[in-house]
Amino acid sequence: MLSKYSFIDLLQRIRTSLTLSSNKTKHILLLSSLRPGSGNAATSARLVHELQTTDKFIVDCVSVDTPYTESNSFLTSIQQYSAILALHVYRAGALLTTIYKDKPNNLPPLILIFAGTELHSCEPKWIPILEYIIPYASGLVCFSNEWKKYVEITYKNYLSCKITIIPQSVLLSSFNFEQLPLITDKKIILWIGEIRSVKDPLFVIRFLSYLNNNNYHLFLVGYENDQSLNEYIRSTYSQSNLTFLGGQSQSFVHTLMRTSFAYINTSINEGMCLAILEAMTLGIPVLARRNIGNTSIIKHEKTGFIFDTPEEAVQYLLELDNNTKLRHLIIKQAENYVRKYHNITNETKAYRNLLLDLIK
Repeated sequence: MLSKYSFIDLLQRIRTSLTLSSNKTKHILLLSSLRPGSGNAATSARLVHELQTTDKFIVDCVSVDTPYTESNSFLTSIQQYSAILALHVYRAGALLTTIYKDKPNNLPPLILIFAGTELHSCEPKWIPILEYIIPYASGLVCFSNEWKKYVEITYKNYLSCKITIIPQSVLLSSFNFEQLPLITDKKIILWIGEIRSVKDPLFVIRFLSYLNNNNYHLFLVGYENDQSLNEYIRSTYSQSNLTFLGGQSQSFVHTLMRTSFAYINTSINEGMCLAILEAMTLGIPVLARRNIGNTSIIKHEKTGFIFDTPEEAVQYLLELDNNTKLRHLIIKQAENYVRKYHNITNETKAYRNLLLDLIK
């Protein structure tokens, strides 16, 4: 389970772990948004799990969601670490600018990981933060070559180190089918994501309205990040073949995936969607809306389907249902793709090597 420390507890945590660990163990600070149900929280949990599988690292994960103003105390804390991993360059960078504004030269190496929204949905007010913190990075990480090229073009005047491509990997939870109180004789279509505009849940409901077939049931799983959008959806749509499940545990989601006929992603933009990789790993065909993140991991009609409109998504779903041979082929090819390019061992090795190289 992912541990989340407050900044107040951080210094005491460091002193204790330094006392208990060997001299060879490196202490890593992972800064990330840990909002429940978010992709950053899932990625952080996996990275902590991976890096601590050997005795090389101890990782403290600290949320950047809570404002923190005591920069001197925070500076004292992070100076005890061997390196800093900052997931989501804007959110972590907004915190780190308070530390780097005086340009101290005794800070540990900083690795910035581009997560998603700071790339594809960057707000104008975020840009000064990114332009300020990127030059201080000793290492930069992107999840795909497409996003690497984007960063190289957009921030070419601010890059002071190379960009390493480390694709996301998959860490599955244990399955517990008894926790699913869902009884339906229809084929389950699964939508997973926080209820917010960039995930565009209204698109999947339009998709459902075009699906003139009573053999399917759509489950929406996700925390209600945008309350007004959530209230609008619930008050406007009440189809009998649509169920809102709200935020759920990772174990619940992975178990539900195992019972699903297809997974659909309708995001306007994605960095690299973990739910897509999880569905592919679990043998669930994927229908995904066209965007940079999705097309970087899905090859149309080979490892899934890419669509632009709700009508196209319906067409591909029916094709999956009517062509068993095609469905099995896509499932097999998707599983092979994830096994080859999103292997958790390779991801662990890449981060471990990057950290050790910079610490040296």
